[in-house]
Amino acid sequence: MKKILITFFLFISTYICFSQTVLLHQEVKDTTLGKRGPNLKNFGHFYFGIGFIMGEPENKGAEINYGFSKNILVGYRYKLKLNQVLAIGFDMDYNASSFFIKQHPLKTIPDTLLHDIEKINFGNVGLNGYIRFNYGKRGNRIGNFIDLGAYGNYVFSARHFTKDENQQGNIVKTTTSHLGYYNKTNYGLLMRIGFNRYVLFGNYRWSNHFKDSYLYPELPRYTVGFQIGFHK
Repeated sequence: MKKILITFFLFISTYICFSQTVLLHQEVKDTTLGKRGPNLKNFGHFYFGIGFIMGEPENKGAEINYGFSKNILVGYRYKLKLNQVLAIGFDMDYNASSFFIKQHPLKTIPDTLLHDIEKINFGNVGLNGYIRFNYGKRGNRIGNFIDLGAYGNYVFSARHFTKDENQQGNIVKTTTSHLGYYNKTNYGLLMRIGFNRYVLFGNYRWSNHFKDSYLYPELPRYTVGFQIGFHK
């Protein structure tokens, strides 16, 4: 009986040790070979954002209606992890800016005519580069971060819209395209503060929207808004 118990005990001990070895091997295999994920070497995701134009114009001739003037964007963001703290990456996006021009006697953008509603829309495709500083615990999640970088846009479309009600009560709308007074590119600086998939961002446009030869005062240069990443 004693020999049977000793034999049974050795069998159980050997089985448990073998089982633990296999489980440990499988766990290491799963966690060390992956290179793509929110907190691994490579990660990319789509995102959507909305920002509001902020700041002072160059003078009263380029004043805008804040709250209505905005930037809407959708894009793809890639991140390359360098270490636990630093990462670098780039964005590619489509973004559209709408500047609702304030109507008053000093208005000069793009002329001095007054309307019930007037706006200038810019359609852009952009490429942004950034360096990321990670902080806090995150596991295999993007976690908390601060991005600093620069952006560049190619302006593929610009349109001037007006809307008026005439004396007969009719609504008159105009759309003017192929505008000659805007620059085809614009660029600036960016900053983002992220909490996993939720991001607060701010952009500063360094370049001018309008060609120097037209002597137009510049529109406000800041955009502040919110983005959401399409990932867990």
